Amino acid sequence: MNGTNISAERLREFAAHIFQAAGVESDDARRAADVLIWTSLRGVDTHGIRNLKRYYIQGIDDGTIDPVAQLQVERESGGTATLNSNAGLGLCHAVQAMRRAIDKADSGGVGVVTVRNANHFGAAGYYAHMAVESGMIGFAATGYFFPHGQRTAVVPFGGLLPMLSTNPLAMACPCSEMPPFVLDMSTSISAFNRIELWNELGRTIPTGWALDEEHQPTTDPSNVHKLVSLGGLDRMGGHKGFGLALAVQILTGLLSGAWREDPKPDRILGDRAEAKDGFGQEGIGHIFAAVRIDQFGPPDQFRRGVDAMIKTLNESPPRNGVDRVYVPGQLEHEAERKRSRAGIPIHESTLTDLRELSARFGVALDVP
Repeated sequence: MNGTNISAERLREFAAHIFQAAGVESDDARRAADVLIWTSLRGVDTHGIRNLKRYYIQGIDDGTIDPVAQLQVERESGGTATLNSNAGLGLCHAVQAMRRAIDKADSGGVGVVTVRNANHFGAAGYYAHMAVESGMIGFAATGYFFPHGQRTAVVPFGGLLPMLSTNPLAMACPCSEMPPFVLDMSTSISAFNRIELWNELGRTIPTGWALDEEHQPTTDPSNVHKLVSLGGLDRMGGHKGFGLALAVQILTGLLSGAWREDPKPDRILGDRAEAKDGFGQEGIGHIFAAVRIDQFGPPDQFRRGVDAMIKTLNESPPRNGVDRVYVPGQLEHEAERKRSRAGIPIHESTLTDLRELSARFGVALDVP
């Protein structure tokens, strides 16, 4: 993406100070800023600093996000915990929840933590990668279910009503010499953030990504009403993407208690704040897990094995028009190295948002 390049550290300090000015406690503000900047550094511009105003400060402004809410333990065992975000800032509460999962894995081998009544947590890959930094395998996922449909959401396979969020999932594991394996994917063909970004960039989207209000394929990102599950609309694979989305919803919505009887109406997201058959979703649901590799075998052997697998794939013959075979996380690692040196390119629309935040909160934005 082309734009004005700003160093990661400048953006990190700016974002942290904006969060603080909006009422977020200092440590939480820095946690939230770290998530956004890590994501932008890795070239995932859909979920990085671009969303500071439109997702998080806007959420604080409209009351969806409580900037001072505390993460509350509702149930806990040696290896598990069920947490209530109390409508807090998803970025920092997700960091705390993943840290709890890692701590549980450190003492017991495996840690699994769910969060309910939560808000958008940015890129799932960040939290899975946290486990890698502790030498573990990490997993993170998030989801939401709109039983009455929603203006823009994912249609169930064979259905007309947009009912699911893009329900992303992430997994990461350490290597020995190679960059960590980091899978971060939506269970729809495209995340809605990407469609929004392409609209800002004046680009059309590929046929098959999304549908308009009349359930017809569209390439106009401004006309998207319904997103399509991985695999598309037919039996070539769309049922599999839909199945993955439901699996994520079960782990994030039901296991966390987010999809619940008699939910609070003011925490039901979407166009209709009503339950369905007695159930509704109270805020977004998350799940985080960490696994200690040494509980299953020698960690060095595991890491070298991942290296060997990745190298074998990289060295396999690419098809015409492709320079090499990549595995998840490699392109993002290359982007991180480049952007750490040259800065993060900020598109004009995002720069406008950042300037507005700078003026509103009196936080300097140093732009070259």
